[in-house]
Amino acid sequence: MASPQTQFTVLVTGGNGFLGGHIVQQLVDGSAATAVAIVSRNPKVTSDNPRLTFHAADTANATQIKAVFDAVKPNVVIRTASPHHTEPASVQQRTNVAGTQLLLQHAKACPETRGFVYTSSDSAVVPTQEPLTEHKAELYTEAHFPHAYGRTKAVADKMVQEANCDELRPAVIRIPMIYGENDPNLMPQLLSSVRKKQHKMQIGQNNKIFEFLYIKKAAEAHILAARALLEAESASNVAGEAFFVSDGRPLPLFDFSRKCYAAAGSPVARNEVTIIPLPAMQAMATLGEWAYKIFTAGTKMPQTRREAIDHLDRGSCWSIEKARQRLGYQPVADQDEAIKQSMEWAIANL
Repeated sequence: MASPQTQFTVLVTGGNGFLGGHIVQQLVDGSAATAVAIVSRNPKVTSDNPRLTFHAADTANATQIKAVFDAVKPNVVIRTASPHHTEPASVQQRTNVAGTQLLLQHAKACPETRGFVYTSSDSAVVPTQEPLTEHKAELYTEAHFPHAYGRTKAVADKMVQEANCDELRPAVIRIPMIYGENDPNLMPQLLSSVRKKQHKMQIGQNNKIFEFLYIKKAAEAHILAARALLEAESASNVAGEAFFVSDGRPLPLFDFSRKCYAAAGSPVARNEVTIIPLPAMQAMATLGEWAYKIFTAGTKMPQTRREAIDHLDRGSCWSIEKARQRLGYQPVADQDEAIKQSMEWAIANL
């Protein structure tokens, strides 16, 4: 991130989270001249490393964020924090849109801050089944979106790109489904399916392909973007731009899942798969949501959501050439080995 003679400070929102935690670890393991400030509403002090500081703040609270910028004076901000996609629309709007807008304002006003890296999502982009470039990608809008998470991530994605100016160089990293060590979402779900003997079931025909991204490569992509934004010679090709990153190996979702099951010691042969029709699962999910709404007065939601079932029929397929050329990003060399390491972590820790 910096030469040995120069101290750089990186502010990471959501630095205690899955992606943020890996970014922080790679930053700390990298240049000794990099200091890292972790911002979270309830930060967990995970290290006594003097190059790490922890700051409690709500990114949508102007007073708290101003205090963080005044104290940290970061050279670059990496914005990973985001609510879970099942959180209410009001939470998505407050965090993804209002919080990001506030961070951009304070980053622009802070003389020391030059770069801003925002974590966007495949949920922000209208899906295709052909390799999609950033130039042809269509973001969801306020009027056209599948759910509140997708709408707010898309709005923030566009906002960050448009914030490019002399005072601040922003960039967007668009990530698909991420997996890996310390995974709180995908790996636990897959391991749970194995333990409950549900791993031989498949929803739908499994004919849509999806992008996947190993967590360590996701973290690396953000750091590459941050580094590029801080270097004058590379910033012109990165500032104001969005980048797709992935393993570069799109697969049908259940093919990827079965790779994980095999890595966990529970391989599934094709003739062992039980297919549940997608429309049947969509109907069941809809009925379940209505039942929960009626009997819990809307205070609880079922584990199986209609939007999650609908997502199985969307997929994603990206070109990562722009990230390769402008950021120097290289996808994971061996996805099977990354899956194996991820499942070994899950078995040992979950």
